[in-house]
Amino acid sequence: MMGANTGYIPYLRIGKMNEILKQIPLQYISVVNEFSTRDIAKAIGVSMTTVNNLIATMKSLDFIVGRRRFLFTRPGADYSVLIRTDEEAAKKILEEQTNKIEYFAVVKQELIQKGELTIFEIGDEMVKRYGKNWTNPLTLKTYGAAIASILDFTGFGHYRRGILRLEEEKEGMDSPVPYLSVEKMLKIMDALFPEGSEIHKLAAELETEERRLSQELSCCRAMGFVRHPRRGFYELTEDGREITRSSDGLRKKKFTEHLLGSGYKKLIDRLQQQLHANDKITLITLGDLLEEVYNRQWSEITKRTYAKKFLNWLRYSGIVVKVEGGYKLRVS
Repeated sequence: MMGANTGYIPYLRIGKMNEILKQIPLQYISVVNEFSTRDIAKAIGVSMTTVNNLIATMKSLDFIVGRRRFLFTRPGADYSVLIRTDEEAAKKILEEQTNKIEYFAVVKQELIQKGELTIFEIGDEMVKRYGKNWTNPLTLKTYGAAIASILDFTGFGHYRRGILRLEEEKEGMDSPVPYLSVEKMLKIMDALFPEGSEIHKLAAELETEERRLSQELSCCRAMGFVRHPRRGFYELTEDGREITRSSDGLRKKKFTEHLLGSGYKKLIDRLQQQLHANDKITLITLGDLLEEVYNRQWSEITKRTYAKKFLNWLRYSGIVVKVEGGYKLRVS
C-alpha cells in the first residue's frame, strides 16, 4: 500500500539534495526540535530559495513535515545523518521511501513497460496524473530529472543525460540522430493531435515507411513533444499539444526551448566549443561534428543528410544565422 504523501514532487536532483544536507549542522537534524527556512539558510550560508527547494524535495520523500516551521521525520533524520558517513545505508532508507510513494511507483511501472523514459516524459506524466500546472519545458525537465536521479541513486534504472533507462546505458550520444526536419516533426505532431495514433495508421496517413517513422518519432520523444505509453502507440505530451494549437511564432519559441533543454544541447555546446572567431558552420562541419559525437562512420551522403536535418533545426530556432559561405551561431 502506498504511503500518504503531501502532494510535493522532488525539485532538486539527488546529488544537490545530498550536498546541502551534508552542510546542515547536526543540531538541526532532529525529530523533536523544529527549524525554520531562515535558520538553515543562515547556518549554511545559502539563499532562502535554495532551502525552500530542499524542503520541498524532502517533503516529497516524506523526510520532513511542517509548514512554517519544520521537523525531520525519523527516516528523514536517519537519512540526513547516514548520507555523511554511510551512503549505502542511506540509499536503503531512500529506497524504502520510494517504495511507499505513489508517483515513484507510477514512474517505475512506466519504465518497466517502455525500457526508457526521457525527463520530459516523466515531468509530463506528473502533469497529467497529478494536475500540475507546469507549462515551461525547463520545469518539466527539472522535476523529471529530480525523480530520475533519485531512482538511479536507489538502484532502480540508470539515469544519464536526460534519459532514465531500465538497463545500463550505452556510451555515446543518448538522443537519436536528427532524422527529420522541423516541418516533418510538426506534421507528425499535427497528425497525432488530439488523441494519438497507432504507428501503422500514422505511417499510412503520413505516407512514411513504418521503420523510418519510428526513428522520426524517437526524435520527437527526445525533444519532449511525443510520448510512447504502450507498444505501437504514440501520443502528444502537453507541450506537444500546445504547439499544435499555437501560432508560428509560439511554435518557434516552444521548439527552441525544448531543443535547448534536450540532449541535443550537447551538440550545440560542442559546436560552440569547436568554432573559432571567423569559422563558419557548413554541412561539412556539422556532418563531421555529428559523426564525432555519435561515434559513427557514415557515408558522405548519410552524413550530409543528417547535417541538413540538424541545420534545419538550428535555423528554425534562430540559433544560427546565414552569412556568406555558411552560417554562424547567433550572438546572445
